[in-house]
Amino acid sequence: MAQLPTTPIPFTFLKARLEDCEVVGPDDVVYYEISTTHGFLGPEITTIQSIGHVSGSIHWREHSFTLNGAEKKWGDLEHREKGLLGWFSSERDWDWNERPYNFKYHDMHKELLATPKFPGGEIVRFTTYQYHLVHESARAVIYFPQDMDLTERMFLLMAVIAMEVAREEQERRRRRIA
Repeated sequence: MAQLPTTPIPFTFLKARLEDCEVVGPDDVVYYEISTTHGFLGPEITTIQSIGHVSGSIHWREHSFTLNGAEKKWGDLEHREKGLLGWFSSERDWDWNERPYNFKYHDMHKELLATPKFPGGEIVRFTTYQYHLVHESARAVIYFPQDMDLTERMFLLMAVIAMEVAREEQERRRRRIA
């Protein structure tokens, strides 16, 4: 009998800047603490600590992830469609330990879906921070399956942060040019 998907658990980013904030669960407990060091040329290292004793870091200049002490280059983890179409697509595949996910933005970049490319996996959904001038802004939220392995969850959180920070930077550049 096939296993039915579980109800995903929402984890809310308390600030607009994902790379420097706390992330709380539905019980308002801080599950992740995210902090970034900055240098003259921008962000250097983003460190993520979880209450599940899983740690991760994003090395922005070296383009690598470190997860529980194991370091891997983005070139080994992230893949996009080959050819000219790959450069213009917001779609990426990220893979840690033979568990690949396809990441793709939807709804005018308001939602990022991480779809597993292996049997039995469940979709992870991320909704971006939405600034509103008149009423309260919508915070960024990531929805993880209930029974997801904590190391896999940390990797997906790191991939989402890396993709969203890159998307925000592209958006800032476009506004400066316009």
